[in-house]
Amino acid sequence: MSSSLAADARLAAVAATQAGVFARAQATAAGFSAAQIERRVRAGVWHRMFHAVYRHAGTPGSVGARQWGAILWAGQGSVLSHTSAAAIWRIPVVPGLAPEVLVTATRAPRVAGVTVHRVTRLRAVDVVRVQGLPVTVPVRTLVDLAAVLAADDLRAALEHAFARDLVTVRAVVTGLDEMGSAGRPGAARLRVLLAAFGSGVVRPSARMAG
Repeated sequence: MSSSLAADARLAAVAATQAGVFARAQATAAGFSAAQIERRVRAGVWHRMFHAVYRHAGTPGSVGARQWGAILWAGQGSVLSHTSAAAIWRIPVVPGLAPEVLVTATRAPRVAGVTVHRVTRLRAVDVVRVQGLPVTVPVRTLVDLAAVLAADDLRAALEHAFARDLVTVRAVVTGLDEMGSAGRPGAARLRVLLAAFGSGVVRPSARMAG
């Protein structure tokens, strides 16, 4: 096998686990030179999604491809969050037009096509990998959603998460306490809803439970 074919095979193996998307560093590690990378982009063999992030031209621009593109662009420590995480946990919310990621406050990446949320810290227990993608766990996802959803939409998201046993009222309350709610957008509204669920005033509907 020629060196070019070997590089293609190595990169294809990586991209296959990332919805057909790969980073420039991964292409370089597979054996491609900077000139080879640019030739493939100019020839339309690879499509540049973001700076230093590509997908094979034959790969559909799927939700998964956009999620991988966002994570590879945002770099080490970035995590899918908010509506993007909700979609992975199958919590019914209206998805954002762009993938949403969390990054720590020490970084400030910006690019069209990705919504970036900066946080002061992100605990290891708040992150899990789903099919290789780093994603906020359901508790953290719901806390983040409280900042961006209207009250009725947040109630529906909680109902669904409780009915599917993704979380419990106690788990969300504990998570919110540990993360700290002072100055956190939506925290007060979330606490009111959690209290209603916990007291039995609000219960998951039969439709949600099914």
